[in-house]
Amino acid sequence: MTPARWMLTLLVLLSICGVARVFRLGFHAPALVSARQDETPEVILEARSAGYYRPGLIYRIEVPDELAGEDTAAVRAFDERLRFALDWSGYVTLLPEDEREFIGPPELAREEPEAELRVRIGERADRPGVTATIILAEPEGEAYYSGLIAFEQSYAAESADAAAETILVQMTGITPPFRSRIVLVERQPNDVKELVLVKYDGSRRQQLTRDRSIALSPSWSPDGRAIVFCSFRGGEDAELYVADLKGRRIRTLVIREGTDAAPAWSPTGDEIVFAGSNGPNTSLYMVNADGSNLRRLTSPRGIDTSPSWSPTGQEIVFMSDRSGRPHIYRMDKYGANLRRLTYDGSYNSDPCWSPSGDRIVYTRRENNGFQLRSMDPVGDVDVPLTDEPGDHLDPAWSADGMKITYAYRGRVWVMSADGTNRRQLHATGLQPDWSPILE
Repeated sequence: MTPARWMLTLLVLLSICGVARVFRLGFHAPALVSARQDETPEVILEARSAGYYRPGLIYRIEVPDELAGEDTAAVRAFDERLRFALDWSGYVTLLPEDEREFIGPPELAREEPEAELRVRIGERADRPGVTATIILAEPEGEAYYSGLIAFEQSYAAESADAAAETILVQMTGITPPFRSRIVLVERQPNDVKELVLVKYDGSRRQQLTRDRSIALSPSWSPDGRAIVFCSFRGGEDAELYVADLKGRRIRTLVIREGTDAAPAWSPTGDEIVFAGSNGPNTSLYMVNADGSNLRRLTSPRGIDTSPSWSPTGQEIVFMSDRSGRPHIYRMDKYGANLRRLTYDGSYNSDPCWSPSGDRIVYTRRENNGFQLRSMDPVGDVDVPLTDEPGDHLDPAWSADGMKITYAYRGRVWVMSADGTNRRQLHATGLQPDWSPILE
């Protein structure tokens, strides 16, 4: 089996059953109601050697002629956002109503699309606003799902996100990360770096820290309630802190002689691994989420940093220069069973384990800058994801494993897990980290 085929078998029929859902940051979107679901045809996201096959979805919208004013604007905003969300997800190939096209290798092309989306707009009788009836059907055939959502212009985008999520779950069984946030480090004047939250598309900016200091390396808790990060807010050395999002407070996690950085929250929520300096050297440490039971995991010689957990919570992948150059290693959570994963390249860093556990994305220094790469957890199959000149840094996975966010030329970007569909978010910064799906 070729390396490309191995790489692109990733994320087939993902399961995100273990993702905790706690609360939503931002507006609460109307939910689909009056839903009807008949026997649903099986639609599977398939990965092949030349790329992902994304099921074709015909999009049809019916708008009554009598709509006017704010209702027309609401429908236009809903329609545009729904198309954006479906296309952004990377789950489907959105087809125009009267066209049928296939993006991918010829051997995967099919004569007919997988499904048809019918959106029927109506006016509300009880108050201002409109309704959208969402119908999924076999192409030119009978419906197998229908639902109704009512909204006004001010909530058109949130309503479209909710509709898109339901559509994609019905088609694939996977929940897209529309109800998620990205935390990032935003550069501000006078060398200040603060933590900022944005929606999955980069909108709805919300500043989290206001220390007028330097905050770095944010990492979400698995329940989405908190973010651990390092900061110089307390003095010359960086220490670890936890931002409680619901309680709106920040507490100290670790105060230790030396600089502490690059924390990563375990999937169970019980422990946090981080990199702590010891003079010229840096080791990996573990601490309980309440700040107790601090212990060192790796040797005090050399530099070990950038840890990332496996989805089982039993292993950690990290960067180390113990071989003389920075490379990627993995070990169990107790610091044993060490294994080197990368041998090519002179500088490999920033590993991040996928939610499904079958891929590790990381950066490698090439002639044209740091580029993102993807490998399997044993390092046998390793393929490039980016190739544009410039540094691609700090990759992080979305909760569904279908998207990767990263920093490129001072801005936050998002791409599909196979390196396609790259989009620049309306957010400047570095070190982005993606939250779980939030309620």
